[in-house]
Amino acid sequence: MNPKDYYYTNFRQQFADFIQKSKAHEHPNEGTYIPIQELNAENLNHIPQEERMLFFCSLAGTILIDQVIYTHFKNDYQKFREMTLYPKIEYGISNINANPWDIAQRGSGLTTFEKFAEFFAQDLKEFFGKNRFEAATWEAVKKAMLNDSDVSRGSYGKIFVDILNRI
Repeated sequence: MNPKDYYYTNFRQQFADFIQKSKAHEHPNEGTYIPIQELNAENLNHIPQEERMLFFCSLAGTILIDQVIYTHFKNDYQKFREMTLYPKIEYGISNINANPWDIAQRGSGLTTFEKFAEFFAQDLKEFFGKNRFEAATWEAVKKAMLNDSDVSRGSYGKIFVDILNRI
């Protein structure tokens, strides 16, 4: 299954099922928080093995863009959150958001991630081109991601940044 088809079909339902199984909790005006330890075999057993890598890539991508908008475009975050309902993954009681690449590394290989990232970066470009936010235009979001050291961190970050630079 290609990343776009997976993301727009299976991921949404698999993610909703995961939320039901996990110990996710809501923070008012900020959305759904999921403890990272909830990304375990028991909570993911409903996802076919051949789709797990794409699940982790999709989860990492949604967490990434949610963090970028929350961090760099506070005035647009409420509208973005209402449109997407993307989650946050936290490391524990400290409520520190997990780096999206930590999520991707838990369950996907670099080749699968690269294919997903090609789709996801293009999808973000289309999303921010279509939807009008106060400050979060595609060029502004792209620039924020390229200048954010957390986005470019490690092998997964390098792949993502290389793709962003080509778009």
